[in-house]
Amino acid sequence: MDNVDWNLKCIVFKACLVAVWTDATMSSDERRYLSHLTEMLADSDEQREILRKLTLQDQNEDQVLSEVEQLGEQEKAYVFDTCLGILASDKRLGPQELAFLAALRKTCGISFWSYNRRLRAQTSAGARVSLNKRPLVFAYAIIIAVAGLFTAYHLLREVDITPTEKRTGKEIVVSTLEPGSGEQPILQTGQEVFDRVRKSILTVQVFISNDPVCRGSGSVIGKDDAGTVYVLTNRHVIHNPRTEKGKPRDRLRIEVQQHSGARFDAKLDFYSRKHDIALLAVKGMEQYTEPLKLTLKQNLVVGQPVYAVGTPIGLAHTFTAGVVSALRESHLQIDATVHRGSSGGPLVDQHGALCAIVTSSHPAKDYGFALYSDTVLEVLKERTELAMESPDEGESRETHSTQ
Repeated sequence: MDNVDWNLKCIVFKACLVAVWTDATMSSDERRYLSHLTEMLADSDEQREILRKLTLQDQNEDQVLSEVEQLGEQEKAYVFDTCLGILASDKRLGPQELAFLAALRKTCGISFWSYNRRLRAQTSAGARVSLNKRPLVFAYAIIIAVAGLFTAYHLLREVDITPTEKRTGKEIVVSTLEPGSGEQPILQTGQEVFDRVRKSILTVQVFISNDPVCRGSGSVIGKDDAGTVYVLTNRHVIHNPRTEKGKPRDRLRIEVQQHSGARFDAKLDFYSRKHDIALLAVKGMEQYTEPLKLTLKQNLVVGQPVYAVGTPIGLAHTFTAGVVSALRESHLQIDATVHRGSSGGPLVDQHGALCAIVTSSHPAKDYGFALYSDTVLEVLKERTELAMESPDEGESRETHSTQ
């Protein structure tokens, strides 16, 4: 352990944090293992404090897997074995945890057979694999033995189930808030802000064959003349290593849930090629929600109150308050608390208008970052331009308007 450099230790710790939250819970055994891992990795009080701060941050799975991908072969194996150990520490490996391990083993370049051996070693040590059916890794081995290599390959080969765009071809109407217009007065309390926006804030969940694989947040930003509502979220919430690949006959489904508990199926309408933004189209929700107005960057100032609403660590419709810490060139810096699951959620101002989209948190300090609402207009313009290049993809050429 002493020969492992500090950068790798931090990557290992972040990967383990992502791993233990894959099923939106952390067992007491996993918590103890994580504390033990802190002592194993840290050589000083300063390093222990850094690791403790990491536990409070929103660790993005896509970003962590990207960091792991840059490591060498031995380092990747070390990351994978450490994550497997922490997940098996409570003697149970659930479906979401296995889905994360599958994504991690591909990133680490670990073969299916090597993964199978590692998993068998954990089950031999008392870990229970919970799939509501026999573990797939063992079922695969039986299929190969019975049906032969050719048939097994056909059944086990991975197919791409990346969410695909199904653009409506409809004009999306969005509204910007004009300062001083009085159309949405300043709200005096956080409770008033939450009451104003709660019907427009959604939890976004992605399922593969009815198994939840990832979760984020979103907000309603517009609608079309057919009554379809459009939800804004981060692209990495619905397009990441865990949603890119599946097994034959797997079906990917996106669902949004309101504060009231009402659930609606959503379709990917568009994802930006330039920004970490995606648009979901939802039918049947128009009468239950109202699109948020947009407050643009030019109307924001450092120190003004802002509020983040989302689903951090699986806690749906969590409301946190803070201030604008800095107006960076491409991102708004805030001190409102955001964690894993807050991604894609709105940052609203005292008018109850959307001023930014939460996208990440700082790896070392308790700061969050969000994309300015101006980016929404850029993404809608990008959607229009792509539709004009290939108009056959929609019912008509796609446009957007602001009010």
